[in-house]
Amino acid sequence: MTLARLSPAAAPPPFRTAVRSLFENARLKAFFFSLEGTVFDEATRDGEAVIAETVSLLGRLAEASEGAVAVLGERSFAEIDRRLAPLRLPGCASGGLELRGLDGATTKSRCDGDLDAVRRLIARPGVVASGVNVVDEGLSIALAHGDDAELAAAARATARDAVALAPAVYAMRSGAGVVRIGFAGASLGRAIHRLMNDAALIERIPIVFGGGRGDDEIHAAARDFGGTSIEVGGRCDHAADFALPGMNDVRWLMRDFLAALGEA
Repeated sequence: MTLARLSPAAAPPPFRTAVRSLFENARLKAFFFSLEGTVFDEATRDGEAVIAETVSLLGRLAEASEGAVAVLGERSFAEIDRRLAPLRLPGCASGGLELRGLDGATTKSRCDGDLDAVRRLIARPGVVASGVNVVDEGLSIALAHGDDAELAAAARATARDAVALAPAVYAMRSGAGVVRIGFAGASLGRAIHRLMNDAALIERIPIVFGGGRGDDEIHAAARDFGGTSIEVGGRCDHAADFALPGMNDVRWLMRDFLAALGEA
């Protein structure tokens, strides 16, 4: 298996050679996992049972790294905690509007307005293309289009119309197989900045896993702290340092980090 470097001019190096430096000083690393496009996307495709091994590895990695594992999600913490039970990990939810520190305390950013105007718009007949699945996530509304290019274009057009209702309040975020309409202040990248300034992480270096167009901002945030970003999935136009084919490869990498951390 290989990790493909971002530069198309560079030949993909052997996997262990490419990532050898990541395992050095493993106890100085902090791990961030974007859930949409990776863990949750895999569960939707292959069934909820596939989450079980990932949840186990996340828990083991959190324990071995002394709590330096955070999750980044578009859904609420209530939904994230339900799907990752029994874990209750730090990180952000609702696209960055909710933040949970390493001490377990949760804060929520103030939203100027609500999504009611968006809900009324997408409820009108013919506004949402047939085949696009609407999921109301509370602080965002997802238009799931899968891998269909025509449905993706239709979903983006609907999202643009929704944002136009109040451009200062709403924003559109694209992910793997989905477009979300949420609040303009939501940002996974800013959430990483806030978490990395936690006293427990301030001396650490982030390793960030993301999957989908909307995760380019978290790849940039990793570099802001001298860290490494890894794109999960088949997208070629990513902004990450490396790319892995899928979650099986992420789990393989997590086991190597556990070994580097000295887990028995």
